[in-house]
Amino acid sequence: MKKKLSVLIAFFIGFAINIQAQIYESPRMAEAKFNHKSMAILPVYVTEKDNSSDAQKQGKKGLVQEDETEGYNLQRSFYNYFITRKPKKVNWTVQIQSYEETNQKLKNAGISYADFIDMPKDKIAETLGVDAIFLCEIKKLRTISDDAAVALDIFVGYGGYTGNINIQTTIYEGSSGEMMWQYKRKLPTSYWGRSDYLVDNIMKTTVNKFPYKEKTKKK
Repeated sequence: MKKKLSVLIAFFIGFAINIQAQIYESPRMAEAKFNHKSMAILPVYVTEKDNSSDAQKQGKKGLVQEDETEGYNLQRSFYNYFITRKPKKVNWTVQIQSYEETNQKLKNAGISYADFIDMPKDKIAETLGVDAIFLCEIKKLRTISDDAAVALDIFVGYGGYTGNINIQTTIYEGSSGEMMWQYKRKLPTSYWGRSDYLVDNIMKTTVNKFPYKEKTKKK
């Protein structure tokens, strides 16, 4: 009974957080999606903050900073997801630049992982030779330690909730640097949650709402 209650509580927490999704689309997006021929996916910009009791005891050493390796891994995951797992019966209206080419051009231009987040996006697009830039930012917040979450799960049936993740995916027009589309979403995290499931969830929802698409014609 306690296990069922735990699952239900976790579900409602997740539902409450998930409904905070927001989408913005520029009035020019409908036209731009056919004018833009190419798009580059930047490395995902990841930042982490740990407000759990463990981190407070450890001081500054307990704070988790942006993980560059994870950012590049997620960039590759996004690219692969766009290429291999796009929704059925739709085509992308843009050619997606390979992540290898994107990263090589950034490196050749001396643009580091820490640089691109604050750079004008039209300058980055010019460097990459594309019509649009796709940028995902992930902010992780931990509010409770794994040990505390386990204890709550055992004694209270709380479901193991440990914090949340804010995901923001944005498309910028290359020529103007204008934000054309943005999708914001918040997801719950738990000590028993699988990272591969979380990544799959992020990829699936983002790709399904991707604005550069058109339905395939019936044969």
